[in-house]
Amino acid sequence: MFEELDIAELLKLGSGLFALILLFISLLAYYRNRQRRLLFVSGAFGLYFVKVITEHIDLFLPNLETSFMDLLLAFIDFLILLLFFLAIIKSDRKDVEV
Repeated sequence: MFEELDIAELLKLGSGLFALILLFISLLAYYRNRQRRLLFVSGAFGLYFVKVITEHIDLFLPNLETSFMDLLLAFIDFLILLLFFLAIIKSDRKDVEV
């Protein structure tokens, strides 16, 4: 079931763990500042963590259909980019001076 993981796979899993840490840090920043753009960033980090877990779910479910997984991973990539884009262009009313 568990084959020997190579260095690239360990780095991918490490980046997923790092995304989880960044998710918690960005959520803490949101609770302190209440800027909605931080929620978009948090969502992107959370989705990246989900993506890494999804990429490695074949360790637990080896018979899962790969075409569905490819479509799901491509959709998650799109959502991650969309959330980062929204975080960049979103302006909070507190930040804008009239």
